[in-house]
Amino acid sequence: MQANRELIVEPVGLDVDKLVRPINWTELFGNSNPVELEIGFGKGTFLVEQAKLRPEINFFGLEYARFYWRYASDRLRRNGCLNVRTVRAEAGYFLGEFVPDASLSVLHIYFPDPWPKKRHHKRRLIQEKFVPVIHRILAPAGRIQIVTDHAGYFEQIEPVIRNSGLKVVDYNRPGSAADGEYVGTNFERKYRHEGRPFYAIAATKG
Repeated sequence: MQANRELIVEPVGLDVDKLVRPINWTELFGNSNPVELEIGFGKGTFLVEQAKLRPEINFFGLEYARFYWRYASDRLRRNGCLNVRTVRAEAGYFLGEFVPDASLSVLHIYFPDPWPKKRHHKRRLIQEKFVPVIHRILAPAGRIQIVTDHAGYFEQIEPVIRNSGLKVVDYNRPGSAADGEYVGTNFERKYRHEGRPFYAIAATKG
C-alpha cells in the first residue's frame, strides 16, 4: 500500500525513545479519563471509530510496522482524534517498560499475528508467560478482549485466558462494528470477504 501524500504523525504519533518510563497517562493526555490500549492497530480503523464515538476515553495504540504506524497516526490526526496517542514499538517491550501497574481499563488485541508455523509458536503474544503482564497492567475490573481468525491460535488462546485467574465474560462488541462484525477492522472485513470464521474471548480482572 502506498500513500500519495505526506504522512504527518504529530501530535498523535509519539517517539517511543522520548517517553518517560513508566508513562503518566494523566500528564500524557492532559486529563484523568480511562485509558484503553490496542495492540497491533494496522490502518487504525478501530481507533478512529472508537475515538470519535467515545471522546471521554483516552486510547493508546501500539503498532510495530512503521508504515502502518505512520499511516494510522496521520489518519487519526486528520479525523481530529486527539484523544488517541500511538507509538511504534514491540508489544512485549512496551507493556513491560512503559505501561504502569493497574492503569488500563481495556486491553484490545484483534487479529494478532498467529505465527502459524509450529517452530514460531513461541513468538505468539498470547501464551502463559503473558498472563502476569495482563494482571499487572489491567486496572481492577479491567477487561481484555481478543479476536482472531486463526483456529489453531485460538486453541492456544482460550485455555490460556480461562486458566489465567481472570473471569471470562461475554465478548463486548464495539459500537463501531457493523452488523455481524466482531470489531470492524480492515483485517476483519477482508477476512469476512474470504469466508473465514472468527473466534472471540473476553475476560475481566477481579
